[in-house]
Amino acid sequence: MTTTAAQHAAFPPADRTDRIDRGRPPGLTSPRAWAELVYAVVDLAPAIAFFVLVITLLAVGIGLAVIYVGVLIVVLALLAARFGGLVQRSLADALLDLPTTAPDWATPRRPGPIAAIGAVLRDPAHWRAVAYFCIKIVLAPLTFSVAVAFYSAGLGAVTYPAWRLWLPAEIGADGAMHRGAELWPGFFIDTWPAMIAYALVGLGMLWCAPRVVGFLTTVDRILIVSLLGGWAR
Repeated sequence: MTTTAAQHAAFPPADRTDRIDRGRPPGLTSPRAWAELVYAVVDLAPAIAFFVLVITLLAVGIGLAVIYVGVLIVVLALLAARFGGLVQRSLADALLDLPTTAPDWATPRRPGPIAAIGAVLRDPAHWRAVAYFCIKIVLAPLTFSVAVAFYSAGLGAVTYPAWRLWLPAEIGADGAMHRGAELWPGFFIDTWPAMIAYALVGLGMLWCAPRVVGFLTTVDRILIVSLLGGWAR
C-alpha cells in the first residue's frame, strides 16, 4: 500500500497518461497531429522572413565592417536573429507544447556602448540563433511541402468519388469516353474498383501524414531546444 501511494504521488494518473500519449505516434484525429499541421503551415513565413533578414544584414555588415558601421549592422543582424528565436520558441510553445527558457544575455565587461556591442558580438546565443535559421530555411519548406502534400493528396484520394463527377469527360486511348483522373496515358480512375483502390491509397497517406509531419517537427523540437533555448553558463 505504501509503495502504491508513493507511486501515485510521484506520477499522478493524468501525468502518466500524458507521458504515454506523448510517446505514441500521433493519430489523424489527435489534437497533437492537427497542432503540428498548423505549425508546419504557419511556421514557413517567419522562417523564411528571418533567414532573409538575418543573412542579408550579416552579409552587408561583414562587407562594411572595415568602416565600423558594418559592426553595428552585424549587431542588428544578431539582435534580429535573437528576436526570431523568440518568435520560434513562442510558436513551438503554443502549437508543439514545447516550453523553453530564453537564453541569458551576455553581460558587458564594463559600462559603455562599446562594451555593450562587444557583449552582443560574443554572445553565443545570438550565433546559435543564426545557425538555427540557416538550418530552418531547409527544414521549414520541407516540412510545409510534406505536410501539404500528404494531407491534401490523402484527402483528395479519399473524397475522389464525390468530386470525380465534376471532372471533364475526355476520350481515352481506347476511343471511349472517360470521366476521371488519368494517372498515366490510357489509365483512368473511373471504375469502382479503381476508385476504391485509390481511396485506400489515400487512407494510407492520411495514416502516414501525422507520423511523417510528427517526425519533422520532432527534428525542429530538437533544434529549438539545442539552439534557441537557454543554456547553463
